[in-house]
Amino acid sequence: MSARMVNERLGGYGILKHTVKNDFDLAYLAQNGIPKASIQHLADSLGMDIKDVISLLPVTSRNLQRYNDVDLLSNVVSDHLIALADLFSIGVRVLGKPYFLDWLNNIIPALGQEKPVNFLTTHAGIELIKTELGRIEHGIFA
Repeated sequence: MSARMVNERLGGYGILKHTVKNDFDLAYLAQNGIPKASIQHLADSLGMDIKDVISLLPVTSRNLQRYNDVDLLSNVVSDHLIALADLFSIGVRVLGKPYFLDWLNNIIPALGQEKPVNFLTTHAGIELIKTELGRIEHGIFA
């Protein structure tokens, strides 16, 4: 996990109100909560609709409506948001932003004819997609 890339995807110090230099800082944020505004920043950094990002999180959009942008998300939601930011950073690095967004929403034979986005609601699924991106990065196609 690149703490610097995740920090940028989540809004940096301006939104997080915490300096992120390493994985320990990310673990601190996951434990103590990330501001709700980071969801919008992550969506904007990829050109995604915020509703699509929220659908990947372990929280309902209705519940999120009760939060102000500066309110901290639970540690479970924060941890998942950090994992998504890490995955999205890897995906953009490996495939480029336009192709990565297209790839996420297309059926991939190596994933059992599933769309990668279908795996992003769990940490196990995120790790599976990170592994597949690593295979692509190294020229290994299943």
